[in-house]
Amino acid sequence: MNSYMKRKERVILTAIDIISDLGFQGLTTKEICRRQEISDGTLYKHFRSKDEIILGVLDYYSKFDKSIKDTTELNKFSAKESIIFFFKMISEYYENYPSISAISNNYETLQHEANISEKAKEIFQSRSRLIIRYIEKAKENGELRSDIDSEGFADIILGGVRETILKWRMYNFNFSLKEKVISNIDMLLKMC
Repeated sequence: MNSYMKRKERVILTAIDIISDLGFQGLTTKEICRRQEISDGTLYKHFRSKDEIILGVLDYYSKFDKSIKDTTELNKFSAKESIIFFFKMISEYYENYPSISAISNNYETLQHEANISEKAKEIFQSRSRLIIRYIEKAKENGELRSDIDSEGFADIILGGVRETILKWRMYNFNFSLKEKVISNIDMLLKMC
């Protein structure tokens, strides 16, 4: 069983690397098997289809979100601190594992298969709802202006983070993602 789980995780990590290197269009079972040095039969013992592999990638991509949310609640951060902490941890995670950041700008690519689209939408909406909740709390606590449109402000923050990740990837990771993301969010929060 332990070996089985390790193989499944290795396949998912390989799929993430392929997506980072070649995009979703380059993710094929043949490429996974080549990189893992396994047969199609071995791959299909662990995953029934490429879609199942992509769902595993999405699960892996989003598993850190709940831990961050739980940590903010345990530490009783203010709403503004929660926003900053969430993105600090996400960007630190991406800096330590740059390949995973390829998923953040590929939601549109995932819209063609119903079960994959639903999972991607769930992750996207979950992050958005969390940031909206923090913004609402910040407005209630007087940390942000009360006239701010919470959903619109969340869109600005999330869009800015995705744009920063895209630039970071395009410029071959040549600046600190965490520093840039936190600086941008801090600037936005100060403006409101």
